[in-house]
Amino acid sequence: MLMRVILAVALLVVLGGAYWALGLGRYTDLQQFGTHLSALRAWQAQAGWLGVTEFALAGIAVIVLNVPCVMVVLAAAALYGALGGIVMGVLTLNVAAVLIYLIGRHLGRVAVMRVFGRTMQRVEQHFGDHGLISVIHLRLLFFALPPVNWFLAVMNLRLRDLVLGTLIGSFPKIVLYAWLGDVVIEKLAFHPEQLHWYSPELLAPMLGGIALSLMLRFADRRWITPRAEQA
Repeated sequence: MLMRVILAVALLVVLGGAYWALGLGRYTDLQQFGTHLSALRAWQAQAGWLGVTEFALAGIAVIVLNVPCVMVVLAAAALYGALGGIVMGVLTLNVAAVLIYLIGRHLGRVAVMRVFGRTMQRVEQHFGDHGLISVIHLRLLFFALPPVNWFLAVMNLRLRDLVLGTLIGSFPKIVLYAWLGDVVIEKLAFHPEQLHWYSPELLAPMLGGIALSLMLRFADRRWITPRAEQA
């Protein structure tokens, strides 16, 4: 326990030193945010498909390394707009989910089963031949949180169920985050004085998010949870 605390403190010190040494603070200055964002967009436009490919590869890598997918979606929305954020979010999450699945199957499942064997056997009974609905259920509730990604990787799931379940279950929230991210980042960068919670551009995705949450809750209680419990 003490060693973990020491390592955590050391990591924070290293990150803080890198933040200061590289002068990264200038990128968090709201007064310069629009300038930096415009420069990044210009660089991406000049880079063309190479820049898009590099972003996709970086997005996949950071999701595998446990950075929440929502950060990738927001970054993509900032550079490519809401539609680009949706496409990049779907692409990076699904490819990363497959990689995490393969890593978990080859490196993690045996160790997890050795420690939590009896518990895992009971949990896996809820997947069985109904893996698809179970994945959709988890993605709708928890989206792409890193623990969910790795939990699914060690379950008795077929790759087809993981991919299709992730695609279906995560799509609504990817759309929401890309839409909201595009609006908020654009306002924050170029029109911060217009960034009010009651702004039509901001209010629409917020209301959409509330409506989506209510619909998902209704669908979860009426159809998804009963089917998942039957698995």
